Amino acid sequence: MHGVKRVRHPWCFVPILAFAGATALHAAVSPNTGLTSDQQASRFLAQATFGPTTDAIAELRQMGHNYSAWIDAQAAKPLTRAVDVLAAERSAGRITTSDRALNRRARTQVMLTAQDQLRQRVAYAWSHILVISDADSAVQNGGDGSSSYWDMLARNALGNFKTLLMDATRHPIMGRYLSHYKNRKANTATGTRPDENYAREVMQLFSIGLYQLNPDGTYVTDGSGRPLETYTNDNITEFARVFTGFTDASANNTGTGTGRTDFPAAAQNSTEPMRMWEGQHDTGAKTLLNYPGARKASLPANQTGLQDVSDALDNLVEHPSTAPFISRLLIQRLVTSNPSNGYVGRVAAVFVDNGRGVRGDLLAVVKAILLDSEARSAAMIADPQHGKLREPFLRVMHVLRAFKFANSSANPIPYDLGGFTEATMGQFPLGSPTVFNFYSPDYEPPGPIADAGLVGPEFQILNAVFAITLPNTFHTLITGANGTGSFRLSLADQEALAGSTGALVDNLDLLLTHGTMSADSRAAILRALDGITAAMVPAGSSLAQQRARLGLYLTLLSPDYAVLK
Repeated sequence: MHGVKRVRHPWCFVPILAFAGATALHAAVSPNTGLTSDQQASRFLAQATFGPTTDAIAELRQMGHNYSAWIDAQAAKPLTRAVDVLAAERSAGRITTSDRALNRRARTQVMLTAQDQLRQRVAYAWSHILVISDADSAVQNGGDGSSSYWDMLARNALGNFKTLLMDATRHPIMGRYLSHYKNRKANTATGTRPDENYAREVMQLFSIGLYQLNPDGTYVTDGSGRPLETYTNDNITEFARVFTGFTDASANNTGTGTGRTDFPAAAQNSTEPMRMWEGQHDTGAKTLLNYPGARKASLPANQTGLQDVSDALDNLVEHPSTAPFISRLLIQRLVTSNPSNGYVGRVAAVFVDNGRGVRGDLLAVVKAILLDSEARSAAMIADPQHGKLREPFLRVMHVLRAFKFANSSANPIPYDLGGFTEATMGQFPLGSPTVFNFYSPDYEPPGPIADAGLVGPEFQILNAVFAITLPNTFHTLITGANGTGSFRLSLADQEALAGSTGALVDNLDLLLTHGTMSADSRAAILRALDGITAAMVPAGSSLAQQRARLGLYLTLLSPDYAVLK
């Protein structure tokens, strides 16, 4: 999936590996599968964190490369919160409000520096599933709300799925984004009915999906082989009645309007769970999903609003399709785009029962995902159907962490990614254009991937624009005197190795491609590095610096790095 072309840089002129973009697919590289223990650790950290570092690899080495113990240690670490970053800046008098830019910088700081990397990385996976977006004005104008929502995802990332779904449902930013905030019960006098937006998405995207699934994620079909749907429009209407009555946590206890049943006055609250105002909750009996084993296929009249919500979410969490639906999505976000039916089934079984009779234990689910043979076996590296295209944002986080970034800005929360924006990456966390995320989990890139019946979700945001703008911005980060935004890289360790180009490439392979770099890519990069002469080195630089910079850039552009194997 690569070709060779010439690109002029201010510091050298050499052949580099570059993506072929819209050109015909070339033969894939053959990844190395004979990994050392440290290379295996690096590969594990690429799945479980925002990117391996030399310190993180050393930590796993000291633990005897016991990944299960590492996961347990990570789960025991305290939660790092983005709202605390904002609060500290506010307390110090450096900010007075928190707009979208400050929220993004606070979350970026947490993703890059938090010690609870596993929790934060899984929160990133959840942000692609339980979607809210600061492209929406209500979220943009929600103060600390988007960072609070991120913290909620992180707090529950290794907790219980029912709690996560309840907390997402009650979060005021989700309420505003999917419009069940101040959702009123039906009014026969005016002919209005409850808003159905959240009721639809909580089923389609957040729990059971569109089609009934077997435990291994395959479709349940009718006699003609057509997938059976999980819900109908009538189900949406009934669930919409459940999600009525939510208002701000700060609301007082005096209703407004005729009979004092309308929502009370309240200051906007974007961080605390929405409270239930019973005067606008539909208290009638409601029909839920009826499936074998359903505890409550209907709700009795006159329950409290929060009891209705809890029972309705139980109905979704315990649905037979939820475990395989959510398990597949998490596997895709962490390990591979096309997990086998067996992989989905093994993880889904843990979702149903963690071994202690608990459903939805997300720590157990994440451990099952990361420790499964399809995640850990080096043999999977050679399987052309295994792996996933790395998201642009994850590539940026990975590089910043691996190469000891430094902050050059004196601005509050100096974690501005500068040129790395939606315009160059095609994405930014909590900034998707719709509730359907930046890409579909079922996206089939036209060509050989689709022809093979496979999906490649992240390819949906790889186009002719981003295939150029992302490498160009990496070039600015690597070679620019001031990096990009608040960031510049420290390549001192790589420069120290550059006397031996082989040692330099080994280091880059460990940190970026986890020992999987193919012999062809390695040979091409070595030729480029060995081809740099003293005459090519600009004033103020050194041969070691040019080798380190070029080696990093070529590795980032290689197909070996583009696809996480």
